[in-house]
Amino acid sequence: MASGSTLTVLFALMAFAFNVFVSSSCYELRDMRARLQEWLSGMGFNPILSEGEGFPHTDGMPPYASCLRTMDECAMVIGVIERQYGTQFDDWGPFPQYKGLAPTHAELRHALDSGKRVLIYVQDSTWAFYDVWRRNPDAFTNGAPPGLDVRTLELLQELKTRSPEPWLSRYSDASSVVASLKSEVINQLFQQFREREKQTADLQQYLLGKLDEAPPDIRQAIAEALNSDLVASRDALKAQLAAIEAERAAGGSDERIRNLEQAKLAAEMRLSEISRQFGFLQTLLARSAAKDAVWLEHVRSTLMPKQPGRAPFHNSLEVALRGYHASPGRRVTPVLSKVTWEKLPHVERGLHRGYYAGVIFHGRDFVPGVTWTTRRCGLEGVLEPGQPHPWMLPNIYYGDYLEVASSDDPIEGPLSFRDYEYQVRNPEGQTSEWVRFSYPFDDVMLEKMRVEQLELGRALLAGDKPVEAVEPMRKAFVFSDRMLGLTHEETLRIKAEWEHTRNEAALSKLRFRVGAHLSVKSGPEAGKSGVIERLLLNHVHAYLIKPAEGELFQASDAQVELADT
Repeated sequence: MASGSTLTVLFALMAFAFNVFVSSSCYELRDMRARLQEWLSGMGFNPILSEGEGFPHTDGMPPYASCLRTMDECAMVIGVIERQYGTQFDDWGPFPQYKGLAPTHAELRHALDSGKRVLIYVQDSTWAFYDVWRRNPDAFTNGAPPGLDVRTLELLQELKTRSPEPWLSRYSDASSVVASLKSEVINQLFQQFREREKQTADLQQYLLGKLDEAPPDIRQAIAEALNSDLVASRDALKAQLAAIEAERAAGGSDERIRNLEQAKLAAEMRLSEISRQFGFLQTLLARSAAKDAVWLEHVRSTLMPKQPGRAPFHNSLEVALRGYHASPGRRVTPVLSKVTWEKLPHVERGLHRGYYAGVIFHGRDFVPGVTWTTRRCGLEGVLEPGQPHPWMLPNIYYGDYLEVASSDDPIEGPLSFRDYEYQVRNPEGQTSEWVRFSYPFDDVMLEKMRVEQLELGRALLAGDKPVEAVEPMRKAFVFSDRMLGLTHEETLRIKAEWEHTRNEAALSKLRFRVGAHLSVKSGPEAGKSGVIERLLLNHVHAYLIKPAEGELFQASDAQVELADT
């Protein structure tokens, strides 16, 4: 881990201060935001906070929408999520796609969609509530913990299901966030520098190609602009030669004429050397452009190169800079021929994938910015309950191949995608036909596993081991869902058994039942007492307690004990 002094030196070496946008609720996290502003300023950054002095606002635009414009000028975004979701707004000015979102939600989505470096910190308790809610979306239907907004959990779910998943970390307090930033910001800046260096190299190659195609006078002007020192020296020598000629024409002593001749000869020699350097520069530029001629022609003629193996194909910017752009005259409709699942090497040609298996799309005419979507077969575009239906970017793409990371479990990996169909869309809006997921499933083996898991789950439940029974019952439901169908009678029956098993498992972890008189020994309700009116299974604060006076409140098993009678 780099020390604070090392970080300061590193940032001091930069030619400018990086703008860093801090995204979070302002009122609830004002102390956190002040601490981050102080640390970022001390490290040489330029922290951007909406409540900060001098924060830019655009006339005619809501202030929360102005934040998105300001964020576009920032190199990095630090997001902090706690229990409160924030106020939802419908009027987002020039960003209507964020209608109905709170500012922090819109800011994080905008930053990720824009390709910003984003570090997102989630409060410990909020993360714990999310884990409960993820397993049981109805956990907070009848009452959420104090201060918790379920929309915050939905925001976290959106972030964790993005592809690729953004950087997320838990935090306990402002000090833990700062401690994390001291190490993580180095990694983020290193990646930022590498990408900028690569984009600069790509731009240079593109300009070299354009230079080679330009008329001679344009090439000369560009070459001169590439070295201002040469241009200044050349112009000074030309002016000097003109002054010598003027003085010679005016006449003078023989010694003065000889001195002028010598000065002229020296100036002409230096001018000749500068001209030679210009010629060398022209030749060098032409040769550099020629190296990419084959590539440029290949990209222009095929739109996107076919896969040269399965190493990641850099990025869309590189393709655009090297000659392809999705212009109206080059619109094509992608063709999707097959979608399947494969195990993949984690490292290939020295490059790291970051995953071990993926959903593979085969076809042709996939162009930079191509996206994909999926739906359950037979639903004709109607979403499966609780499932999003967005257009998503693949992890890796070529002109005839897309790759999306998935679980590498050899059974449930491909089974997760059974009975789904897929579609791809080029950035100009052209879409392929829907293609059904195909994979050589061993249905005999899968049916055997389904029955075995169902019998095992039932046996464990009957043996009073509901916690151990949850996983085999889950597998039995997933296998039945994918093999028989979501609405099949057997699937619905097993789903009900699985939900019953989960409730029994949650119940087995609780010491007390409805009617028990409890006192609260810790937590926000410490000191209160009352009778359990209802159990909220699969909920951290599972006891809904009715006091002798006042409103109902919740408490967890660890926070309560039997009240003295």
